[in-house]
Amino acid sequence: MNYLSKNIKYIRVLKGISQEQLAEDLKVSRSRISSYEDKRASPPLDFLINLSAYINISMDVLIKKKLNTLEL
Repeated sequence: MNYLSKNIKYIRVLKGISQEQLAEDLKVSRSRISSYEDKRASPPLDFLINLSAYINISMDVLIKKKLNTLEL
């Protein structure tokens, strides 16, 4: 999960949404999104499944690839 925290933030910024909006859309708290982006916590599997579906990217790519170097 080396790239996961950076990928969460990258996708959020790319979509032009705030932490609060992403949290609302995925039904978690804003502080939870912040903790994932800052590597203070690791997201649980259900969050990763929901995020993957929300951004339409496979979990494998979300976790293992550096998204800011890919064409999305």
